[in-house]
Amino acid sequence: MKLMSSVASGKARPFQDLPGPRRFPFLGTINDIIHLGNPKTLHLTISKHHIKYGPLFKIQIGNVNAVFIKDPDMMRSVFAYEGKFPKHPLPEAWTYFNEKRKCKRGLFFMDDEEWLHYRKLLNQPLLRNTSWMIGPIKRVSDNTIKSLPHNAKHSDCKEKRFELHNVESVLYKWSIEVLLSVMLGSSYNEINAIKLNELVEQFSRTVYQIFMYSSKLMAVPPEIADRLQLDAWKQFERIVPESLAIANKIIDISIDDIERGDGLLSKLEDCIPSRDSIKRIFSDFIIAAGDTTAFATLWCLYLLAKNQAVQTMVRDETKHDFLESPLIRATVKESLRLFPIAPFIGRFLATDAIIGDYCIPKNTLALLSLYSAGRDEVNFYLPNEFLPQRWLRRDDKNQSIIPFNANASLPFAIGSRSCIGRRVALIQMQYLLSKILNEYRLTVLNDEEVDAELKLVTVPNKKVKLAFHKLQ
Repeated sequence: MKLMSSVASGKARPFQDLPGPRRFPFLGTINDIIHLGNPKTLHLTISKHHIKYGPLFKIQIGNVNAVFIKDPDMMRSVFAYEGKFPKHPLPEAWTYFNEKRKCKRGLFFMDDEEWLHYRKLLNQPLLRNTSWMIGPIKRVSDNTIKSLPHNAKHSDCKEKRFELHNVESVLYKWSIEVLLSVMLGSSYNEINAIKLNELVEQFSRTVYQIFMYSSKLMAVPPEIADRLQLDAWKQFERIVPESLAIANKIIDISIDDIERGDGLLSKLEDCIPSRDSIKRIFSDFIIAAGDTTAFATLWCLYLLAKNQAVQTMVRDETKHDFLESPLIRATVKESLRLFPIAPFIGRFLATDAIIGDYCIPKNTLALLSLYSAGRDEVNFYLPNEFLPQRWLRRDDKNQSIIPFNANASLPFAIGSRSCIGRRVALIQMQYLLSKILNEYRLTVLNDEEVDAELKLVTVPNKKVKLAFHKLQ
């Protein structure tokens, strides 16, 4: 009724007037292939649609009515319509697997009262009072940096230089170890780390495979992949239980064989009596956060190695503060603007909405085009350039870096279902990057430009190879 009255009064235009690619009923799901193209380059396809149809356009994806949005004000307005229990789209392969196996999962998969209950429990330790996690994060990050030369592909002792061709796998292991250190706190020491080391290695490999096989299933409905017994589905169905079993074993050992520490596990044991619930929360937290943080850090290292002047500037400012330097925070923000790990953030509208000049019906899937918005010259000066200083407080030195619209880059989303792991991710990224820059000068070894492609998250389209030059 509200939408009808808004249309009748001339305040907003009806949904059917919204521009977007035309759908031909007789083509069925072939429409999705025509309009969305290769899943790996979806971010580029949607950018082209925005150029053609504007900052807000509609599209039907399967049986779902959706809108893509790249205007910053419109993007923020979506969160006003997400309701008390925000719902987001989930990878089809994962939801199909959960239903088929009757598998209960963690916070990412929860909805309604169950989601709200556990989200409230996690908000306090993970988003509000986070100083307790700095110590564990520093310890793991310091150890990772010490181990970098041991992972080298080539090294030159005379030149004090080594090459890393497996940066991605090093960051995967680091990211998962950080989350374990946050889970166990002071109990995650050298002795206890040895108890978990083999499991951590296995877990980091299986998490990587989950995302690899998930991405291969993006173009095929999982029911069909299952019916045809496609190799990608068979591997996915094998690796997910294996990964969850390893995660459960890590948690069992952490509770039964390791003294109770001062980490998140200890905090949750006080308010969540069920071990199964704790396992669900931690397993999916580590799977989701481990992958996303590893790739976000990889993009930062690549951009810094590619831009020597910026690298020097960041190094000079972080010498006395590895964690809270404004420029290191700005570097992470700028990297996430150029390469948002989630290039699209989605919400199903809980109510009828007015977005821009249009009435959008309840249950429409609103997708924020973060990649397109972050690279729009309307929002950012030289949008394809890596300029961390654009995020610093305005002064005479930074007045030239306009236009600048911070609302065009929302990598962790906002609202009550914003990323629960964002503080952990930011602390570990800022510290590791600062520490590396103060020990090494980075250069890129790739002969060709590294571009982004989508494999559920935004990843490099080729292996990133870096050289680490020891500073005097």
